[in-house]
Amino acid sequence: MRLIQAGVGGFGSSWIYTARECTGFEHVALVDTNLGALRAAGEIAGVPPERQFTTLEEALSKVEADGFIDCTPAPCHHATTTTALRAGLHVLCEKPLADSMPAAKDMVRVAEECHRVLMVTQQYRYYDQPRCIRNLLVEGQIGQLDHLVVEFQIQGLLFGWRQTMRHPFLLDMAIHHFDLMRYFLGCNAVRVQAMTWNPPVSNTKGDMCAFVWIEFENGVRVNYSGSFASPGCDTGWNGRWTFTGSRGSIVWNPKDDWGPIRLFRQNADLSQYTEQHFFTPLPELWGEPIWAPPIGAAGHHYDLYHWRACIEAGVEPETSGRDNLNTLALTFAAMQAADTGSVVDVRSIYQAETAPSMQA
Repeated sequence: MRLIQAGVGGFGSSWIYTARECTGFEHVALVDTNLGALRAAGEIAGVPPERQFTTLEEALSKVEADGFIDCTPAPCHHATTTTALRAGLHVLCEKPLADSMPAAKDMVRVAEECHRVLMVTQQYRYYDQPRCIRNLLVEGQIGQLDHLVVEFQIQGLLFGWRQTMRHPFLLDMAIHHFDLMRYFLGCNAVRVQAMTWNPPVSNTKGDMCAFVWIEFENGVRVNYSGSFASPGCDTGWNGRWTFTGSRGSIVWNPKDDWGPIRLFRQNADLSQYTEQHFFTPLPELWGEPIWAPPIGAAGHHYDLYHWRACIEAGVEPETSGRDNLNTLALTFAAMQAADTGSVVDVRSIYQAETAPSMQA
């Protein structure tokens, strides 16, 4: 599959390596306004200087391709992605899909009009452990799911346009966890409350910490806390998750040596207990380790293979632009809830003609 990629510095460089490592993909042109990043990426991808461009329009006019990887800054996604779609290319777009709901919806509309596949890189769901947990939930291993507690902490040092975003944590990091919530629950969010702030250790202008409370269509509630400015505190990029249901819990902690996924079965009817009780026998205390079966290619590699497979089969990707509108709406709703201090209806954000600004 012949690829044009725009945005090859920073996060964009990871896609240069990913495409090189995946069978059947070739970068035929690169686009970036930073000539240093362009030359460096060209060396890695094997793209000669005559196929390195500073504008997408020039690349499209001089090089034939099948797909476009959009790693430009989010405020540029609407312009670059729609240009590529109208030129007949399928698009794999970095998250967030766009800097507003109207822009994102228009990208989806153009993809449909051009009969092209638009997919968003929400790769956190494309790993062994999330796929395994989703299966455990669908199988009813912990009964009817009631609530989730999710904690994320890591030290994130941002640069470039991300340093001026109003909500860099929510829009650049928490969006992955919001998408995972939708994946695990198999439905969309309906209401959000949020509080955000920017600690002194942060290197950005916008808020790098958040408390978010979310209610989903199936009645499940989520208590989410996250920090992108926690030196020495590292949950890993996935965070720590606890799923509590009517017949037990699942704990997902990728940094847990005992087992990254633990299943706690609760077969007793606790409503029948009449005495105070705090202690649990040791085997139940540690839970049952669950080892996720391998899914093969994962993360960005899965992104590429899934995107191509959907193009060839003429089907919609799991993280299509259309589906991802729901993840973006949840993220914008959390931003608005933090800015206003009010409970925000996610559906109203989905339908809105405007959205909270990305920039400070």
